[in-house]
Amino acid sequence: MKVVHINHMLRVEADEDAAFVAEMCDKHEVEYKIYKEDIGKLAKERGISTEEAGRDYRYKCFRENLSNIESGKIAVAHHQNDRAETLLFNLFRGSGLKGLTAIRPIRDNIIRPLLCLTRREIEEYLETENIPYCTDLTNTEDLYSRNRIRNHIMPFAAEMNPEAVRHMAKTADLVWEAESFLHKHTELAFDECVTSLSGQKKDKSFKINLVKLNKQDIIIKKRIMLMAVEKLLPGRANISGTHVENLTALTITGGNAKINLPNGLIAVKEYDNLIIGFAEKELVEFKSATTIKTYEINLKEPEMNIPDLGVVTCRTFSYHKNEEIPQKMYTKWFDYDKITSCAVFRRRKAGDYLIINHKGQHKKLKNYLINEKIPKARRDKLYVLADESHIIWIPGFRISEFYKVTSETRTILETKIKFMSE
Repeated sequence: MKVVHINHMLRVEADEDAAFVAEMCDKHEVEYKIYKEDIGKLAKERGISTEEAGRDYRYKCFRENLSNIESGKIAVAHHQNDRAETLLFNLFRGSGLKGLTAIRPIRDNIIRPLLCLTRREIEEYLETENIPYCTDLTNTEDLYSRNRIRNHIMPFAAEMNPEAVRHMAKTADLVWEAESFLHKHTELAFDECVTSLSGQKKDKSFKINLVKLNKQDIIIKKRIMLMAVEKLLPGRANISGTHVENLTALTITGGNAKINLPNGLIAVKEYDNLIIGFAEKELVEFKSATTIKTYEINLKEPEMNIPDLGVVTCRTFSYHKNEEIPQKMYTKWFDYDKITSCAVFRRRKAGDYLIINHKGQHKKLKNYLINEKIPKARRDKLYVLADESHIIWIPGFRISEFYKVTSETRTILETKIKFMSE
């Protein structure tokens, strides 16, 4: 056994906690290793939250210390309260069944031996046995959504029912049983409806037989398409329920059609088949359309140089109400969850439009640019940030009212443009 402790350098008492761990391990003659990393700085460099950066770094350190990669286990100290908080956190931000299973006792080589106990039970044991322990004081501060759930919602739940945490854990178990059942049946239906294709530049693609797919119950139908996406994008990065709904609509639409998905994925309906695979940087429309050069926003490669526009950087992060929205001309925030396809920078094309007021009034992009008295020569050189034909942003001018940040916004897409050229 080996103890691994990470000092995230986020708290003034972090060095004291590390010293406490070292002292306890020395006392009980347990091998240990302590890491120290500025997680706040690491998060900024990667353009992610401190929570995500800390989690990634912790598990990287844990894996480094496994004596046997194949059979070794990583034991972490999540308890039932953590599981209840995760269930609520996932529910509030819009989760499928899998998210409502919250934290599982075993995931790959990660085990959670304390998940059957509440936080209070653990503390009572430590106090009874006179075992010292440290408390992370930031847990009492409302810095993160999870903290607000812990500090405000969970105490109220305990007032309603002292066994609320246990009941929520039981519900998560029941959801897991349902999820496991559906997953098994989805795999069977997937084998019946889906064929793997070759010839794509990136990994592979799948062809889904729509005649067979549309005979499935709607929940299995959606899960089949999501399973295809997960096989192409492990972890289904940036794929939301909205994208699944768009895929579902594509399966019943008449004629041929196409939608762009995040991270370079594309879904094309051709007669009785739906093909899901990776798109090229330069997307080719159906034969009847012209080729349009597009630059997809790829959060894994957040910086790109677009000729005649500039250096574009993008990132996503959770939005907290009352945060000040940037007013700079070339730094904009958008409601990321409202973007239904893979957002791209491109020249304007026929059919482009934007929403110009809170009433949802549409205006053709062409008419907007004419009203702004922009010469045609310049109009043809403009780049727009587009969600299919809906224009998210005309750099240097305005954004569509639809994508503006509101009190309901959960995730921000921040886009910056530097070194603009006319």
